[in-house]
Amino acid sequence: MTRILLFLGALTLATACAPSQVRDTATASNPPVSADNEAMRIHFVDVGQGLGVLLEFPCAAMLIDTGGEQDGEFDSDAALTGYLDAFFARRTDLHRTLALVALTHPHIDHTRGVAAVTGRYTILNAIDNGMTHGSGGAGQSELQQFARDHAATTHYRAVHLEEIPQPLGLTDAVIDPIRCPNIDPQIHALWGQVATDPGWPGIRFGKTPFQNANNHSVVLRVDFGKASALFTGDLEEPAIRELVKRSTGSDVLNVDVYQVGHHGSINGTLPELVAAMTPEFAVFSMGPATRQLTWSAWKYGHPRKEIVDMLQAGIARQREPINVQVGLQGEKFVPHKVEKAVYGTAWDGSVVVEATADGQFKVVTARRPTL
Repeated sequence: MTRILLFLGALTLATACAPSQVRDTATASNPPVSADNEAMRIHFVDVGQGLGVLLEFPCAAMLIDTGGEQDGEFDSDAALTGYLDAFFARRTDLHRTLALVALTHPHIDHTRGVAAVTGRYTILNAIDNGMTHGSGGAGQSELQQFARDHAATTHYRAVHLEEIPQPLGLTDAVIDPIRCPNIDPQIHALWGQVATDPGWPGIRFGKTPFQNANNHSVVLRVDFGKASALFTGDLEEPAIRELVKRSTGSDVLNVDVYQVGHHGSINGTLPELVAAMTPEFAVFSMGPATRQLTWSAWKYGHPRKEIVDMLQAGIARQREPINVQVGLQGEKFVPHKVEKAVYGTAWDGSVVVEATADGQFKVVTARRPTL
């Protein structure tokens, strides 16, 4: 039976901010974890409106995306590096080394912190979808250039959909460089850059789905013994449907932990995906509705009430009930009660899902004191 722990006091990291800036320091916190060194821990770092996920294994660590939100009220670079610094202070055996940095796609809320990460930690492998355009194209290009400049020590590959075998996905020594002696994690790419326009219908914000970098997100499945997780970046409806279709006849999408796609956007999760996953836990990475700024969860209406309800209907596990704000549309939120094992960095602060190889889980959070 999963033991859900809610850590009510935010543990402030020793990260300094410029005196002239107002910063939400409650997000720079590390929830307490057990002393079990044979566990996998999925750290959904509170980087505001964005994504930064640290995966901790017995012998290594990897990072999926680098945040995040940057405005007068929040600095995702400081939040991410503060969290990583505290993590490496605990895991001194890892020598401030990330075995893999994976960028899902070139949007700035996923790539903003590339320079902060590459300038501060050792990177052994790097993957992305190979694209260089988009609001976060500069960050993704920077990771690619870093790999070229450090070719002797940092291996890079771009993940293209045409190279991914159906249905089980693609893996190699760059996508999965982690080899722990007792429990060997397995990492597979299930989606990547799409080479030619499939003719997906619809125009949003003047772009076809094929022109939207979200639909080229690198999707990763990570297995640790009997525990598994799926990370879909910002994949949207047409690509999600194709991903589900490609998995037909297999359990490749059947996972325990789901990184909720596109921060809880209305088009980032579909019922057929939830049915294929049968997840035990779902975690949103998004900013709080209280920061009423242009590039914020408040502006986008994240997470949407429909998606929260869809996941609550599809997840059997319970969590300690929490009253939260969910979006009806951009700039419009309503109170909502969450009782199933659905978590969000806007509600809970950083969230850590800890799993043992036999499939036992617990969740710890750094509860935001303002909620």
